[in-house]
Amino acid sequence: MRNIEREIRELREHLSVSPMFPATARMLPMTQRKLPPPVMRRRVGGLLRDFREQAGLGPGAAAKQLGWDSTRQGRIERGIYRVSEGDIRKMLETYGIHGDEEAVRELTAASNESLKSGWWAPYVGRISDALLDFVILESKATSIQVQHPAIIPGLFQAPGYVREIFNGPLHPDNRELSGMLSAIRMARQEVLHRPGDPVRLHALISEAALLHRFPRAPGVMKEQLRKLADDAGQPHITIQIVPVDVPAYAAANQAMTILHFRHPWPAAVSIDSSLGGSFLDEPAEVSALSVVFEKIAELALSAEESRDRINLHLEENFS
Repeated sequence: MRNIEREIRELREHLSVSPMFPATARMLPMTQRKLPPPVMRRRVGGLLRDFREQAGLGPGAAAKQLGWDSTRQGRIERGIYRVSEGDIRKMLETYGIHGDEEAVRELTAASNESLKSGWWAPYVGRISDALLDFVILESKATSIQVQHPAIIPGLFQAPGYVREIFNGPLHPDNRELSGMLSAIRMARQEVLHRPGDPVRLHALISEAALLHRFPRAPGVMKEQLRKLADDAGQPHITIQIVPVDVPAYAAANQAMTILHFRHPWPAAVSIDSSLGGSFLDEPAEVSALSVVFEKIAELALSAEESRDRINLHLEENFS
């Protein structure tokens, strides 16, 4: 047991995560904000850059072979330009990737996808760019691994739990913002109910989160625990409860979500802490955090034991 705990601490210490956005981002009216290129188009550019580098080509040499200037090459790789199917096919072939029709389809669709094409459209320009990026990427995931050291993860939160979180002391004077964030939190759960293709979700939840109480709304945790028990019975969902006496987990001060996607997209990790958050998609970083997740899973109760523990809390506290 002590070896696993030490490995978790060491892996966390060796990961340097710099905050990229504040924990409570300031929301600006749409007219005052210049939006970055859509996150999926930026991912297309990043993947094409990776393919070019793997082929041993510099940006100038690649642009020359592709028949355009280096300015266009740079803007494609930064996600500024949309890229046609023909150009994507030409770039992949130039980089030594032949006959990968799935990659061509995925990259073409993502490069030309509009920010207004999903349920998040009404919130574009009204929420932080980081939150918008996250909800879009989360909606594209085929499987998700999430761990949180303090609260019930968002994809499992019941309506009352969401209301209490966003109407609490973190958002005391902004009902509009609280209402918007609550609506987004509930809309994110659509990934669990996609017809024929629900996301596969593996969650590690601190037992401490099961002990929360909301004095203003005493029935909220009963509703939440019932929902969590129901979710734990779904075939595409695995919930493991981490007991409160696991010291390595109790000391964790950040939550993480590992997102896995269809080919050819690499996995990405969202890190969230009281100081802010960041996205990581470098393979070494994703791999190291995946090991952290698996080590914590070894310390957690099994899925069956976890469902029993949730029901025990229901019976003991809300019968």
